[in-house]
Amino acid sequence: MVHEPTRICMLQEIYIKNFVLIDELRMDFYQGLNVLTGETGAGKSIIIDALGLIIGGRINNDFIRDESQKAIVEAVFSLQDNPGGQNFLRENQLLDSDENGSQLIISREISPGGRNSSRINGRNVPLGMLRELATFLVDMHLQHDHLNILRPAMFIHYVDQFIENNDISAPLAAVYQQLSSSKKQLDQLKSNEQSRLQQVDLLTFQINEIEKVELQPGEEEALVALRNRIKNAGKLSEDAGHLAALMYTGEEVGNIFDLLGQTVEIIKRNQEEEFFAAMLNPCEDMYYSVQHLAGEIAKYRDSLDFEPGQLEEIEDRLHIINRLKAKYGKNIEEVLLFLNQARHELQAINNADQTRREYEQEIEKLEKEYDMLADKLTEKRKKAASVLQSLVQQELMQLNMPDIKFVVSLTSNKAPDANGRDEINFLFSPNPGEALRPLEKIASGGEMSRFILALKTALAAVYQVPTLIFDEIDVGVGGTALSAMAAKIGALAESHQVILVTHAPQVASFADHHFSIIKQAGGNRTITSVKKLDQNEKIEELARMMAGQDYSAITLQHAKEMIKLSGKA
Repeated sequence: MVHEPTRICMLQEIYIKNFVLIDELRMDFYQGLNVLTGETGAGKSIIIDALGLIIGGRINNDFIRDESQKAIVEAVFSLQDNPGGQNFLRENQLLDSDENGSQLIISREISPGGRNSSRINGRNVPLGMLRELATFLVDMHLQHDHLNILRPAMFIHYVDQFIENNDISAPLAAVYQQLSSSKKQLDQLKSNEQSRLQQVDLLTFQINEIEKVELQPGEEEALVALRNRIKNAGKLSEDAGHLAALMYTGEEVGNIFDLLGQTVEIIKRNQEEEFFAAMLNPCEDMYYSVQHLAGEIAKYRDSLDFEPGQLEEIEDRLHIINRLKAKYGKNIEEVLLFLNQARHELQAINNADQTRREYEQEIEKLEKEYDMLADKLTEKRKKAASVLQSLVQQELMQLNMPDIKFVVSLTSNKAPDANGRDEINFLFSPNPGEALRPLEKIASGGEMSRFILALKTALAAVYQVPTLIFDEIDVGVGGTALSAMAAKIGALAESHQVILVTHAPQVASFADHHFSIIKQAGGNRTITSVKKLDQNEKIEELARMMAGQDYSAITLQHAKEMIKLSGKA
């Protein structure tokens, strides 16, 4: 009897509803090697697709089984021994204050019409955040995924995982971003040189045009008022003269000043009488007020004596002001504001040469800093490349590829970028005497499968990802090579949770937990279900995988022996 180990730091459960051939399914996973087998088309890859959604895979509308309701995929992870995952949840406020971060629930929903949502612990999150979290949880390899895994752009990422105390990559990337930004700014300054010169000419003309007029705030209003006085000077002078006559100089009827003087004299003569005495002061006040008003009227009448040509001068000045207003603002204040802004802009443009020199100095400094960091990173990568090369070589030998030669080639002559100047290539010689060539160009399907397993195994220790998922990674491998591959997967499952889809009984025999994926037809519907097999059922499934449904007792015995040899009896 196989004892189920405690489930820690791994994928514990997945719930799938209305997804392709799955009506509703809840499936537990365990530590060790979880193997999924079944007939072709039974739905093994459907479960893998559902797991892919959990780690941020793309949505496909064909995923929805019944278009009248949404599809749901939900997974439960334990993060008990996963500090990276726990810290990610805390840093992104994905934990309640009373949660310790030991359990994680991720869900994806696909609604008819294409709308979908992603949730972490019940909180809606962008897909990018889900994918970032997944790097702490799962490493998944799908069928034909070698096209992505073996992209040259990925090689440098693999090597960097083996750098001890990598305190250079992040500063190098930051310096490169600064350098790129400064170069862009400098290029922009240089490309705008012609337009800058044109702008200088324009601004200089505008500033001179306004400055030579010497505008004053409130000047226009004062000029308009003065112009109106000059135009009305005749009528104003006539009326002022009439007022003066009434008050002071008129003789026909008697002016107000004389009349008030006579009045004061009469009152003075009778001031011993109380009534007259009371009137004396008010009448004297009126007398002196009229005298003052008469003086002011006289002054005003004299001020209406304008110089010849003054009106023309005012009209010319107003014309100049109006011309500036038409170009630069609705009033003098706005024209002066434009003038101030133009001065600042011109000063900024004139400082462009200084700015350019500053950028050039900054670029020179950043280039030196970049070169220093890039050189240090190259040295670290050389050591890391050697470690990766050695580990993969060892893994390949254990996978029945004793004559293979694998080399991690590093050159440092590519154009600088955020990752440095290094270019990494994986070179491969499958047989003695054959030249090293790029892996993807010469490796067979079986060799490629074993290489990917070797690479994944080498990386597993440094990635610190608890769960590895493989979808038919053993395709194209047979015989002793397949047995070696099966043993390697079994060994990998001793330190990781491994979820594996396979058609190979040699691989399935190493299962700690064996699941049979079954496709059943009924009621005009086809439904996929999952059954966790006990030891006897596991033997029968291996026999079926070897000989089909009509397996013999000899096949059953062979299956038992296969399990015994795997150490899983």
